[in-house]
Amino acid sequence: MAEADWPMVAGLWTGLVVSLLILSSIVGDHWLARLGNHLLVGAALGYAAVVTWQQLRALPILQELGAHPLANGWTWIAVVLAVMLTGAALERIVFQDESGPPRGGWRRWLRWAGVGPAALLVSAGLAIVGLGVVQGTLGPQFLRAAQTGIEWDAPWGVFLTGLLTLVITASALIFFVVDPQRHLEDQPAWVRRLMRGWIWVGQRAVWLAAGVVFARLAASRISLTIAEFEALRASLERVVPWQALESWWRSISGT
Repeated sequence: MAEADWPMVAGLWTGLVVSLLILSSIVGDHWLARLGNHLLVGAALGYAAVVTWQQLRALPILQELGAHPLANGWTWIAVVLAVMLTGAALERIVFQDESGPPRGGWRRWLRWAGVGPAALLVSAGLAIVGLGVVQGTLGPQFLRAAQTGIEWDAPWGVFLTGLLTLVITASALIFFVVDPQRHLEDQPAWVRRLMRGWIWVGQRAVWLAAGVVFARLAASRISLTIAEFEALRASLERVVPWQALESWWRSISGT
């Protein structure tokens, strides 16, 4: 086997061992499964830290400040906000074992300094997500439904599929929004029965959707494990000791 292939094989063996350690958690909570989880989380955090540092160094705003520090004063506002948010985060990380907020001193000022950048960051993120949901999902779906309408002359399969989709979607939304004890208490009996039945359908629809999501997640993890075994087998076939063992087995078995 070539010397350059050994790091690849070592990485495959390490990934296989960690995968088996995490997979062993299905038989119970034990220290091997916890070790695998700790290794996975540690590797993911280390990789994320390296990628974040590389992306920060490649930011256009930092490159612009490095080349022309006084060219644009607005860029320094973003840098100051980032430093304030980072300082507040470091204060919480370093003193996380202490109970309660700081009563005074530089720690309190540092923590309050991160409130403004955090509020701006969260509000901008929520605005972008809300605008994206309305413009990219809800708006086009509503316009499409309004333009199409109900096609009464459509085939029965298409008509029933659309009707079932409408009923399940509406029932799932009602299940998340309507509280029977608070919203249906003063309603007539037939309204309560109708809404409770609709909520029951929505609850089962949500359960079914969650089951499908978890089933697909489990299937993807099993597929990844099988692919990892296949990659390990293909790598071992190129190892010299494995080839010698295979030749010896063929010689004694006559195949």
